[in-house]
Amino acid sequence: MEKLQNQVNELQSAIDKVQESIVGEDNSTAGNKFETARAMGQEELDRLNQTMNHAIKEFTILSQISPNKPCTTAQLGAHIVTDKKELYLATGIGRLVIGEKTIFVTSPTSPIGQQLMGLEKDGELAFAGKKEKILSVA
Repeated sequence: MEKLQNQVNELQSAIDKVQESIVGEDNSTAGNKFETARAMGQEELDRLNQTMNHAIKEFTILSQISPNKPCTTAQLGAHIVTDKKELYLATGIGRLVIGEKTIFVTSPTSPIGQQLMGLEKDGELAFAGKKEKILSVA
């Protein structure tokens, strides 16, 4: 949640700066240069807003996960330990280092998430040409 909140805050700051830049260009009278700069600013603003919407969706998904809910199968909110790595099915945040542990936070809709969904302890996962045994699901 903290990582996504930081991303949302950074995106909002970038959006604010681009909006200020566009407003500053509105006050310019440099003709074609003004139109080009404004168009580029608008494209950047659109891209940032799209990224912000994605981050908000992921934040919403994370906020709906109950960390105390026990999981016996790989599902949203499950912590899965294989003989090769640890995963948490939530959103596509990526690699998180917590203390000495590295946990890969992945979405159930990602390729590896789709392979994991519904598997239980002692199940096998075949991904990227490698097999992994599921040691625990919690």
